[in-house]
Amino acid sequence: MESPLRKRARRSLTHPKNIGLVIAIIGTLAALAILQLPWIVFGTFGLLAALALSFYADMTTADADIVRGDERPTFNERERKQKLRDMETQLDEIVKAAQARRLKISPDFLQRRSQLRRLMDLERQIALNLSQTPGTISTLPNDIQDEVRQFVDRAIDLSYLRTAMLRAFVRTNESVLQEELRTIQQRVERAGGSAKADVELLLQAKAEQLEAFKRLRNDLVGTEAQLDAIEAFLNTITYGQSLTVGNVRQQMIRLKTKIEARRQSAEEVTRMVNGLDR
Repeated sequence: MESPLRKRARRSLTHPKNIGLVIAIIGTLAALAILQLPWIVFGTFGLLAALALSFYADMTTADADIVRGDERPTFNERERKQKLRDMETQLDEIVKAAQARRLKISPDFLQRRSQLRRLMDLERQIALNLSQTPGTISTLPNDIQDEVRQFVDRAIDLSYLRTAMLRAFVRTNESVLQEELRTIQQRVERAGGSAKADVELLLQAKAEQLEAFKRLRNDLVGTEAQLDAIEAFLNTITYGQSLTVGNVRQQMIRLKTKIEARRQSAEEVTRMVNGLDR
């Protein structure tokens, strides 16, 4: 893949303004050779200086493509706050549902309620106030800043995913599903004729429900591990000591690989959750 600097250099050399300056320099050199007037020398040097400045500006001006890391991503605080409000509203509903069922709220749940807020605060600090933190990287390359934004986007998706799972756990639990499965198994033993086939289908559906619930529990553990990994990475960028851009890039690549290996959409989990209500 061609490097951004090489692309800028090639683009600058073929830009009409620079081609025009080169033609003007050739013209002044030809006039100097023919007319041999001293003032033409000063004009030639002026054109050479203009060409050098133009080339320097082209090489140092940020490109419009943020994929190459040359444009600083924008931090939309209003959008982040709206996402946070939506998430906290959903968590409040889960707490009320759990209390209505007289379920015990775990300390881990209470601690994680503020995790998304912490992640957004870290993103804001990295985007706006990084030079004021104790970390050793006072300014990050723009492509890393854009990656930070994408990691927080992923954390928001994971938070919604986790909320859908928690809602399922409030609605039912493994013990209830196992008891329902045993009850249907007893009905199969008592049923006869065409009714037995219908009850066997119900038994199969309930067994699938139970397996989906077990998978959901494992998915919750994996989802929370990804959220923890993103938070640890953003903390490292913000407050880590003796960091280099190379260190940050290596950590970023490892984290992206880990996240992509277990990507699962909120829609898939929602379908699974809805299936538990059958």
